[in-house]
Amino acid sequence: MTLLEIERASKTFGGITALEDIDLKIDKGQIVGLVGPNGAGKTTLISLITGYEPVSSGRIFYKGNDITKVPVYKRSLMGITRTFQVPQHFKSLTVYENILIPLLLRDSDTVASKRAYEIADRMFLTEDLNKEADSLSIGKLKLLEIAKAYASNPELLLVDEPVGGLSADKMDALIETIRGLRKEGITILLVEHIMKAVMSLVDKLVVLNFGKILAQGNPKEIMCQQEVVEAYLGEEYA
Repeated sequence: MTLLEIERASKTFGGITALEDIDLKIDKGQIVGLVGPNGAGKTTLISLITGYEPVSSGRIFYKGNDITKVPVYKRSLMGITRTFQVPQHFKSLTVYENILIPLLLRDSDTVASKRAYEIADRMFLTEDLNKEADSLSIGKLKLLEIAKAYASNPELLLVDEPVGGLSADKMDALIETIRGLRKEGITILLVEHIMKAVMSLVDKLVVLNFGKILAQGNPKEIMCQQEVVEAYLGEEYA
């Protein structure tokens, strides 16, 4: 079943084209990797899907419904949630309070409090629950981003560079956590530069370059393509 479908979506900022004619399908239950050089348009595509930026042309469908002009908060209520590459937390609130806020939109105080502790444990944040969020390291702020997004009960989760700043053991643990989210029925679009994490997780790989899809399909096959190697490393390595 196709959960998300993007048809010929483009995004321009003034005279600059950030994305051009993007066609993409994400099936329910998939983990799809979105990779490409810096400036390729990866975060912009997440912003189009979640409604933080309007498309300049093209359409976006979710569960067969056209959501091209649906605002951010309605997309969130429909189950589309994102994390941010630069963490967007409530700086003066504790880690516990940051996780609790989205839970309170759906659950009673008692249920939400219990779930906040469970989610913190799952995201390796139990020892930080009573700390102000702004005191955390960048790696733990990335984990808090995922915790907050998970607390909103997503069906489609778009994760923007979650691994950066994590130690090797925490990265391996987070990879297993993301696999666990998929087992719960959450479909994931993963933007990440660390290819160990990408290749160990994704069912489908999409490569962006200069705002266009360069390749998409089987991860191992895609990463062997000459044009993909050139986009990452330069022609001398292809």
